Amino acid sequence: MRRAYLIDRDSVGGGMEYIRRQMAAHPDDECRVFFSDRGECTADKMDEWGADMIHVNHLKALCQLFRNPFRRPKGKVVFTVHGIHLRKYDFLPKTPANRVKRTLRRRLERCLYRKCDRLIALTPADAAEIKRLYGAELQVDVEPNTVDMTELARRDRNVAPYSPDQFAFVCIARFDFQKGQDILIEAIAQVQAELRRAGRKTLLVGGGSTLADMKRLVADKGIADLVEFAGEIPDAGVYMTCGKSLVAPSRWEGMPYLLLEAVARGRSVIASDCPGNRDVLAGYAAAALFRTGDPVDLANLLKDAAK
Repeated sequence: MRRAYLIDRDSVGGGMEYIRRQMAAHPDDECRVFFSDRGECTADKMDEWGADMIHVNHLKALCQLFRNPFRRPKGKVVFTVHGIHLRKYDFLPKTPANRVKRTLRRRLERCLYRKCDRLIALTPADAAEIKRLYGAELQVDVEPNTVDMTELARRDRNVAPYSPDQFAFVCIARFDFQKGQDILIEAIAQVQAELRRAGRKTLLVGGGSTLADMKRLVADKGIADLVEFAGEIPDAGVYMTCGKSLVAPSRWEGMPYLLLEAVARGRSVIASDCPGNRDVLAGYAAAALFRTGDPVDLANLLKDAAK
């Protein structure tokens, strides 16, 4: 069988990691990744390659696949609805522009989802939300993310430029409003005296659109001695062991693979109590949740963990 995996672009992150695991689960099939930013995710390209199964992982790729309303590929189309996109406009500022974008996006998604042969959600909560928003008649299957322990062991052999548990806290994520690094920085600033006395520093790993703003915020708060920026690093999950606790301050999430890794490794976690985070950490004894978007609540947990 030929399986085509469609995504918006080639990048370091959860999307490509999800595709790599999907491909590894079908070792006997011929698999190939197509990118919409290169114009590769069209029905013509799928038929030309002879795709039997077309697994789409981003709305841009799905739009490109069905851009001709009178043309669909011969292969079956499966779309994974990631919670990170499902809830995006629930958390962005309620401006008129965002309200219009939300309405238009929902209408577009409703149209496109009905063209797919099957939808996949990563959690039961996401599946219920998809049916509520787009129609109870849609076929939505739940297929949770999984962790390959053999792959984790291989990655852990890589040497990071930091020693194990060198930092009190480590936050690994692309720099974006959704990921909430500003919430973490505000929390550090609120308990900076306690963290400074205890010698507890935080490592921020990642790159992205808000990185420069976050560096300025750290400088403005006067906490440059408490925060270190590692930059964007391939295979960033290896850096999880550099901090005694992994901090995940996201405003919203889908099914965060990094938290799955943390649980598999038995790492201590401090995370926002948002869907996705909550699903992964349910029943995990080494996790503490704080009110989503609340730096005061997070600051209390940082102070307790720093003792």
